[in-house]
Amino acid sequence: MGETSARTHVVEAGGEGPLLVIHGGAGRRLHEMTAAQKAETDEALARALEAGYAVLEQGGPAEDAVIAAIHVMEDAPCFNCGRGAALTLGGRAELDAALMLGDGNVGAACGLTTAKHPIDVARAVMERTPHVLFSEPAAELLDEWGIEQVENDYFVTPARLAALEEWKALHETGDDHPETRHGTVGAVARDVRGHIAAGTSTGGITGQQPGRVGDSPLCGAGTYANGQTVAVSCTGTGETFIQEVAAYQVHARVSMAGEALPDAAAAMLAGVDARGGNGGVIVVPASGAGVVGFTDGAQMNYGWAHGDTRVTHE
Repeated sequence: MGETSARTHVVEAGGEGPLLVIHGGAGRRLHEMTAAQKAETDEALARALEAGYAVLEQGGPAEDAVIAAIHVMEDAPCFNCGRGAALTLGGRAELDAALMLGDGNVGAACGLTTAKHPIDVARAVMERTPHVLFSEPAAELLDEWGIEQVENDYFVTPARLAALEEWKALHETGDDHPETRHGTVGAVARDVRGHIAAGTSTGGITGQQPGRVGDSPLCGAGTYANGQTVAVSCTGTGETFIQEVAAYQVHARVSMAGEALPDAAAAMLAGVDARGGNGGVIVVPASGAGVVGFTDGAQMNYGWAHGDTRVTHE
């Protein structure tokens, strides 16, 4: 692990050729994970890596690898996305996702309440409409796009209900602990043709006001890809990542300022930290090694696959 400043940490991931980097969220935890929770998270990260990298090994496109990895995490209740998503103040799951390709094609959706795999909705927006972002697309439209739908109760787990009740109790005493409330999953990939893509999926933050949208589905804030530079997925305090235009900022620092990728990721995270936020980022460049970065004090779930190497960290 390389420490690039007193407030940020950056780890290099992989090298040339096909590369997949994933994250399962980053932030400061109110409670440390138990051994069982760590094992569950590590196993889910490993399955996501295998699902996504299998696509790359077979010569598939970067976006297919991103979606395959995120599907696994959206189905795993240990992550804040899909099943196991954080709950709003009203006790419902409201899901957001985005997918962006290196050629600039992008699709995103927010406020989803019935889509089993929100990342599929993002892809449908990109491929089936002339638009970029949909808010609360109707069930009939999701059916038309071929999106698998479930009742909102599918997303609600006992652990997330308990987290919401705990947050309410803390909030009533003025002890909000906002740094403990967020989480996201994401994947960035480079395929055998050198094409890159980024995807992010989230349940938002525990106790958020219904209708709140964070950085994940916003092109340039939580998700970004440019085939000349980088594919980026962020996780953390969404409002500060929006203020920093975080994902695009990494691209801009590499493209316009000529910064090395680890330095660009660290500088962006330093800006998030300076605003009182915390979290992390994963980046795959058009060529070379990727990076995983996170702010000081944040715990980050991540992994990468490259050649015969598989790395997970929870």
